[in-house]
Amino acid sequence: MPDDIRRPRVLDVLAADEPWEVPDAWLAGIRRQLKAWADDPQVLRPLRAGAFPDFAKGTPAAVWFTHQIAPLLTGWIPVLHGEYADISGEITRDFYRPTVRLGGAGHLIRVAPADWPLQMIAGARGFREPGRRQALQLSRDAVRLFIDAPPMTARATALTAAFDRVLADREATDLHVTGEYDAIAKYWRAEALHEDERAALPELSGATSALRYTLRMMRDTHARLLMVVPDEYAGDFADLLAGLILATGLRGIPQNVAQILGSATEDVQKALGNLRTGFDPHVWLANNTAWLAHAVRHDHRAVARAWAAAATRVSVHLAGVLGDAPWPEPEVPDLGALFRLLDRERWQVVDAHVEPEKKPEPLAAPVRKPAVRAAAAEPEAGTEPLAEVAQLAEVRAIPRDTSIPAPETYDDPLAELDALIGLESIKDSVRRMVAEIKTNLRRQELGLPSHERARHMVFVGKPGTAKTTIARLLGRIYKQLGVLEKGHVIEVDRSDLVGSSVGTTAPITAAKFREALGGVLFVDEAYTLVPDNSPGDFGLEAVTTILKMMEDHRDDCIVIVAGYHREMQRFMESNTGLASRFPKLLSFSEYDNKQLVAIFELQARQKGMLYTDAVLDVVRGVIPPAPRAHNFGNGRFIRNVLEEAISNQATRLSERDPDTLTERDLRELLPEDVKPPTSMRAEDYLFQKPGT
Repeated sequence: MPDDIRRPRVLDVLAADEPWEVPDAWLAGIRRQLKAWADDPQVLRPLRAGAFPDFAKGTPAAVWFTHQIAPLLTGWIPVLHGEYADISGEITRDFYRPTVRLGGAGHLIRVAPADWPLQMIAGARGFREPGRRQALQLSRDAVRLFIDAPPMTARATALTAAFDRVLADREATDLHVTGEYDAIAKYWRAEALHEDERAALPELSGATSALRYTLRMMRDTHARLLMVVPDEYAGDFADLLAGLILATGLRGIPQNVAQILGSATEDVQKALGNLRTGFDPHVWLANNTAWLAHAVRHDHRAVARAWAAAATRVSVHLAGVLGDAPWPEPEVPDLGALFRLLDRERWQVVDAHVEPEKKPEPLAAPVRKPAVRAAAAEPEAGTEPLAEVAQLAEVRAIPRDTSIPAPETYDDPLAELDALIGLESIKDSVRRMVAEIKTNLRRQELGLPSHERARHMVFVGKPGTAKTTIARLLGRIYKQLGVLEKGHVIEVDRSDLVGSSVGTTAPITAAKFREALGGVLFVDEAYTLVPDNSPGDFGLEAVTTILKMMEDHRDDCIVIVAGYHREMQRFMESNTGLASRFPKLLSFSEYDNKQLVAIFELQARQKGMLYTDAVLDVVRGVIPPAPRAHNFGNGRFIRNVLEEAISNQATRLSERDPDTLTERDLRELLPEDVKPPTSMRAEDYLFQKPGT
């Protein structure tokens, strides 16, 4: 395979049918135009230094404006994902100097004032007529740059056409060059756009028009999704809107929404009454996530994406984010779970043709909370020409949670399974087990003979490869399917099962087994129950007791035995009854470097830490090269690396005056903080030493 083959780098606009692989030549063309503006001393620039925060000194207004409009040309309240999620930063990288980098490891939601295309015109109103005329022309030219970018084509084409008409009409041009801004904004709301352009740019007609568009798109996409993927929990549009209202934290229908709904308000009120008592937003979100996942798996990705994009717009409107209210918590819908599923399916297709080592490194999304406000304070009207242009659109950056174990934010264990990094063969095995169970349950409903096999399993793999995590998920999945009554997991090892004298092992083991009834008994390092060359070891009695109780409680408990590959092979051969009672074997692969770095990223974000690409480079350097030692800790090793880094950061900061430490100081990891772990928890030491 050629060395230059790599995974494509994409801008994934959720409202679009599919991600766009961004051509290098397209990016280069945009950057050349920005540089041409920067090199032209006649191009409009702000009158005071610092007017454009996070931009290099002397950056032209047209460059800043291009940075602002790029994401907004993809849609109203767009959701952006992929390696080029921060498309603005990529385009303006020669001028943009952010203090925190928002990259492709997560997704961004952009909101801005409804008059966002007029930002440069508004900022230039303190200039003389030639400067204001240039602001109008440059606004048009900046928008025109994006006409050949598929996710932006429709809106960029409509907006360019409107600007062209303004420039061709002397009266309209005079308004923009000499008129008050309020009159200019009114012109754009009422006269500037043709009907088809208004459909592409609904927010330019005002807040009510934008909300009406948002609700209509939600209604239409909900109906489309119900048609292709019927779901008993989804309900009709009234049920959906009621759920969105409650999940956003509201108690009733906002007045502006009621005015648009008209007579349909009564249906939504009724749905609110039915849902309000005992409403759990997390359960509601989990049901929607499962519905979207089902649609994606059955090749209805486009409508699932459109539904999620529409629901996001509705939740932003309902929460009042456009009026500077807080973002809804929890996030509505769960975009992180959806993008993890979409990414996994996208990479499965690409990886059939791309070597794993050629995959690009994700950019860090160094944020602690799921919302980061990046808006500058709005200057007073009429002061500092072009300074007021520097009001940044608000950005929400949500990191992609992909690590082992996944954070407990899912009510659907299958969605949580999908979110785990790597483990593709394990995920496929679990899905086959679920399919087998569902098929057998249906056979039973129809009075047909079922073809059930024992559900007990053998897990083999090195420490820290998510064996325990998968066991816990299986317990929840089997409970959800009605196979297990409780779905809990009892985790044991040799010390929990083997007594210290003759006659004590069987009662101890039986007691532990009874604790697991209705759930899963997970026996870690099961091979230690049958040590080499110890025919009289008490562990053999524990194995015999487990086998007997498995037979006595065949449908009441699932037993999973786990350990290293070689040792578990010896364990299975130690008793002739083991192989027949454990028909399923799941092999857990070791994580590669990219997956280990992804684990570090997630765990750092969960602890509220900030990091840069330089930190991740050091993390890569402390990971032992493959092939690794038999007892390498995988996920546990990375946890120790992070904890050691946080400890080193504390030592570094202790040399400073505590009163001078800012929140950023306390959250930021530096490259020198990351070192190979010199200590580990006691339980980690035991995990590193097989047979103890």
